Amino acid sequence: MRSLELKIKLKTLAAEAKFIRREELRLKGNMKRDAYREHLYLHRINVVRREARATHLAYQFLRGIPYEQVENHALPLVRPPRWDRVLTMVQKYGDKPLTLDDLKAWREKTAKAA
Repeated sequence: MRSLELKIKLKTLAAEAKFIRREELRLKGNMKRDAYREHLYLHRINVVRREARATHLAYQFLRGIPYEQVENHALPLVRPPRWDRVLTMVQKYGDKPLTLDDLKAWREKTAKAA
């Protein structure tokens, strides 16, 4: 059951984001370290958050949860998920080989049903 490893990765990414946020708050107000705080913030937003989202999508795909239940489609997507990362994780942690077309079919099933 390799999806358990993916679940652990999700929890680790959440803990990393919390830790970074805590460090950002600790550095707030210290003008000497503003550049470092900004670096931490950008890492949390651009790297950790995107990886967590891709991991979450891969985990839910492997569990068989419909895409429409995974993401809130009422809100416009500011930045699309990194489907290449989702595919990499699905292939790594899944039981059967899948392609990007399989992920597109999963994602578009919601659009066709609506």
